[in-house]
Amino acid sequence: MTASHIRADLLDKRSSLPEDLVTDSSNRAREKVLSLSVYRNSQVVGSYFGVQGEIDPSPLADTPGPKHAFPVIKTDGKLSYLIPEDSFQIGPFGIPEPSSGLEVNPEELDLVLVPLVATDLSGNRIGHGAGFYDKTFFFRKQRKKPQLVGLAHEFQIVQSIDPNPWDIPLDILVTEKKIYQVGMNHLPPSMGED
Repeated sequence: MTASHIRADLLDKRSSLPEDLVTDSSNRAREKVLSLSVYRNSQVVGSYFGVQGEIDPSPLADTPGPKHAFPVIKTDGKLSYLIPEDSFQIGPFGIPEPSSGLEVNPEELDLVLVPLVATDLSGNRIGHGAGFYDKTFFFRKQRKKPQLVGLAHEFQIVQSIDPNPWDIPLDILVTEKKIYQVGMNHLPPSMGED
């Protein structure tokens, strides 16, 4: 199945989820994010507002821990991140964006919570198709920071995705059910493990 077919199929499935199920899955996924040492050790985290059935990490901004910066779409197709000062406005895709705040260079974020449409356990992801995250974090081809943590419903995991050369893979995947250290899931257990 092509990326566009996977995207259409899973967007349809995700957007038709009942609101209470999305809320419950988001709560469970947020609890798992809070358990990540890379999250707890972060100073500033890139976050987002979940829309159309996405796992929503935005309430984490109101809990003790790292500061949260939210994305704003720029005219060059990249994202800038702002730690909000006060209010939000609705951006071009119907997603809340900070109307003002302290701008944080994406290279200075410790961790980024990444929305997605589909992912595989090698860390390849399919987004909405505009490439905002891949363009913004292209520098990750040369660096390990910030850690990219994808948030998804368990059903959004597919067998495999053929990445494009410009795609930036995830480091960790969190669903309502489990935390996956992506790229390592194909390895057999070491001796002595069940």
